[in-house]
Amino acid sequence: MIAPDKMKNRITLHGLGFIQVQLEADQRLHVWHPELPRRTCFEHSSIHNHRFSFVSQVLIGSQRNIEYADEWKHDGEFVLYLHEGLRTQNGGRPWVPTRRTDMVIVDDVIIPAGSAYRQEAYKYHRTEPQGNGKVATLMRKPFAGMNGAHSACRFGVEPDSDFNRFQWSEPQLWEIVQDVLQGGEL
Repeated sequence: MIAPDKMKNRITLHGLGFIQVQLEADQRLHVWHPELPRRTCFEHSSIHNHRFSFVSQVLIGSQRNIEYADEWKHDGEFVLYLHEGLRTQNGGRPWVPTRRTDMVIVDDVIIPAGSAYRQEAYKYHRTEPQGNGKVATLMRKPFAGMNGAHSACRFGVEPDSDFNRFQWSEPQLWEIVQDVLQGGEL
């Protein structure tokens, strides 16, 4: 008997501090809340890219999106880690160091509810929920590449390669989603 793939669950945590709800037509509802766990190295590893392009519509709250260019340096401030391969038992992918780099901000915008932003595949960015930290976005993926994505983690900081995406029960996750979508307090 083959064990079910937990990443096919409709709702899971993400180490970057949000809940991901899988929807039809390659769409995802992402929900941020200040009580959600993040990977332990989050403040040193929130810059990342994706193997896919996406358009994200901010539904509730406002979201800051900061884009970066990586400038290769043998003694750079960050180490790039490739995320490729089979998922671990806790739902993540391996962190394989590839090279050192510096990250330089190239764009920094705040997107209010009702507006959208586009993030191109393999371009580095990080997002920060604004206001009270409760944000909901609807993400659509119009393009997916073949190569894995990367995270940039500050040199000298051990990446949290074992963040457990299943540490909260589905009812707990749905409670947070409901709180954010209804604009109430837990």
